[in-house]
Amino acid sequence: MNLRKRPVYMIGIASELIGVHPQTLRMYEQKGLLRPRKSIKNTRLYSQEDVDLGRYIQRLTQEMGMNLAGVKKVLDLERQVARLEAEIRALREDLERKEAEHSRAVAEVHQSYKRELVLMPRGELARSGRKRS
Repeated sequence: MNLRKRPVYMIGIASELIGVHPQTLRMYEQKGLLRPRKSIKNTRLYSQEDVDLGRYIQRLTQEMGMNLAGVKKVLDLERQVARLEAEIRALREDLERKEAEHSRAVAEVHQSYKRELVLMPRGELARSGRKRS
C-alpha cells in the first residue's frame, strides 16, 4: 500500500496536523469531503493524503471564503479533471500507437511498389498492336 494512503493518524493527531478541531473533521466526513478508514474498534484513521486534503479544505474555506458545498463542488470537479486528463493521456498514447502502425503499413505498401512496378525509359511507351492512321 502507498505510504501516503496508509491510515495511521487517529482523529486527534490528524486534527492537530490540519489545525482544526476534531469535530470539524467529523463534519468534513459527514459532508463527504473526507473519508477516513475505520479500525476494527471503529476508530477513525487518517492517512497523510487525508491530512493533506484536510489542509486543502481549510485553505479553501479560510483563505478563499468558500462554504463546504463549494469545497465539495471544487473537489468533485478536480477529480473529474484528473480522470479526464488520464483518459486524454490514454487516448493520445493509443493514437500515437495507431499512427505508428499506420505509418508502418504505408511503408510496407510503398515497398511493395518496387516489386510490382517496372521502370520504363522516358519517352518509351508500351504500344498496342494497332497502328495509327
